[in-house]
Amino acid sequence: MMSSSSSVLLCLVFFLFLSISPSTARTPGKPFRPRALVLPVTKDPSTSQYLTTIRQRTPLRPVKLTVDVGGKALWVACDRGEYISSTYRPALCGSPQCRLAKSKTCDNCWDGPRPGCNNNTCSNVVYNTVEKAAQIGELATDVLALQSTDGSNPGRLVRVPNFLFSCGSLFLGRIWPKERKGLLDLVEPRPHSPHS
Repeated sequence: MMSSSSSVLLCLVFFLFLSISPSTARTPGKPFRPRALVLPVTKDPSTSQYLTTIRQRTPLRPVKLTVDVGGKALWVACDRGEYISSTYRPALCGSPQCRLAKSKTCDNCWDGPRPGCNNNTCSNVVYNTVEKAAQIGELATDVLALQSTDGSNPGRLVRVPNFLFSCGSLFLGRIWPKERKGLLDLVEPRPHSPHS
């Protein structure tokens, strides 16, 4: 049986997902509109942290995340070799993605190009409120997919092709449960940047 806090988290994720992006998957002929989306949330007994797994990138792969109800946006680890995707696109300075994230900071990275390290890209502060740590992270878009449901049975994956997120580093998750690769924050329905 699901705990009440897990149910609340599932509802928050559902509304977060709907408020950020259209939740339609394109199929030949007609668009698919899911009735609901499912994001399984569990609690790690050793750390008391909430955990989930999303599917992201091309090709899609599972990304294990710590769930935080006190943070600002989705960020995932983009350390060298950690993030591989053919559909990763950095948010270029002045782009609509930067405006959506309220980022007014343009950065260059001399160790790239690679996910998380590109020139002329906007950035924001990536927070780990669990460990009270922060760093500057590159804004980017990529494919995100969640499982749909009719309320009783699992349905097809719903893909959002240009989902906005931030790149962080694994050092921000030193005390996370093993194999966590980022943080899913549920407070604000869009990315946040303190550079306003």
